[in-house]
Amino acid sequence: MSKKNNGLFGAAMLAGAAGYLYLQNTWIEKTDYRIPVKSLAAENEGLKIVQLADLHMPREQVDLERLTEKVRDEKPDFIFLTGDQIEGDRPFDPFAAEKFFRALADIAPTYAITGNHDRHSPMYNISVDIYQKTGITFLDDKAVSVMATGRKPIVIMGLTDKKAAVQKMTKDFLKKIKVRNDWVGQTRLLLAHRPENFLRYHADPEKSPDLTFAGHAHGGQVRIPKVGGLFAPGQGHLPKRTAGVYVLLSNPAKKIVISRGIGASSFPFRINNRPEMVVVTLTKDTTTA
Repeated sequence: MSKKNNGLFGAAMLAGAAGYLYLQNTWIEKTDYRIPVKSLAAENEGLKIVQLADLHMPREQVDLERLTEKVRDEKPDFIFLTGDQIEGDRPFDPFAAEKFFRALADIAPTYAITGNHDRHSPMYNISVDIYQKTGITFLDDKAVSVMATGRKPIVIMGLTDKKAAVQKMTKDFLKKIKVRNDWVGQTRLLLAHRPENFLRYHADPEKSPDLTFAGHAHGGQVRIPKVGGLFAPGQGHLPKRTAGVYVLLSNPAKKIVISRGIGASSFPFRINNRPEMVVVTLTKDTTTA
């Protein structure tokens, strides 16, 4: 092969790699889960939730207007933002964030929690103010009982991300969350950023969630077929839980759904791991009733 042809081949390879990386980091993928829930009221059959995790604004790379359209097309009953909406060490555009969050809140009741990056950001207070301005409910170690139109009430709990030292000492992560006695029997959904603490979200049987929504793992950042992700914070190399639905071994009726997330963080690229919008439809679990 001539030097000229070698050069053309190399340029084509570089262009192909660049195109691949562009699509991998900007082309939104929708993942649908139909999840059985033991405690689900008959009136809540088919309740739909859109989960968005790890946006890492301003490093999201996806088109937020396109993402909003995809969320709207689902006609969800609720929208969950499960942490790291903002990047910890880079300023985001408050006007762009406000426009996006307001658009979500106009689609359906929207609930947000912190992730480790939200907590570390110097713009944390600004992000909380934006939630309030746009009608997003910020669950800071709080629980609410809410009801979608034509449905029965459910409990939505939101866990504030804790510092590493506090996490190591904490056995019951839901200790600060107050669940009222008159909410007994309602399906309990938990927004919790970190999937690696799944077991400790169930330390108190009175608060134990039926279904947990988490992110943080970024799908392992680089995914290899039949292997999975290569690295996740809190789980290290070849992590076990980076995407999908898992059950609690001691009680298979309790589940967690882990989103691969939207944006990138310290490692700037997602490889074989497109930005993910998770859509969860709840159905009655008749096998354990």
